[in-house]
Amino acid sequence: MTILRPTTAAILCLLAATAAAQEPVSAETEQEIEFVKSKAAAFFRSLTDKSLGPERAFPELIENGPLKGRTEEIGKLIAQAATLDQRYGPFTGTEVVSSKAVGSDLIFLCYLYKGERFPVVWYFTFYRAAPFGGVSRPWTLIALRFDAKIEALEK
Repeated sequence: MTILRPTTAAILCLLAATAAAQEPVSAETEQEIEFVKSKAAAFFRSLTDKSLGPERAFPELIENGPLKGRTEEIGKLIAQAATLDQRYGPFTGTEVVSSKAVGSDLIFLCYLYKGERFPVVWYFTFYRAAPFGGVSRPWTLIALRFDAKIEALEK
């Protein structure tokens, strides 16, 4: 019986530490995450639509955010995205790898863009400024990148 008590205590401590490390997400935060996920989903729909493509998808995604003025960088992303089918095979789908809210105004999304031959990892960072005059501000994309470094996903 004395052997079980220390083991039981250790297990309870481990469970308590795990529960404390995983803060619950509020319903409001979950709604905000779902909203920015819908923006990412719309981006992928435009990106993979042959009649729209990256030339239309990127401007729609960055809208009035701080990336709008970075035309050279966005131009490079558009050019790279235009070669996705050629480099990784025809598009077969996307999957959310992770979504994380930091506080109430910063959200990180990671997606797996599935090509027929190889996947590509997309990273989105959305931010919204504090409310002004009691009016909430919109979510804007503040960072975007993609690469084929799938090994980074296992960390």
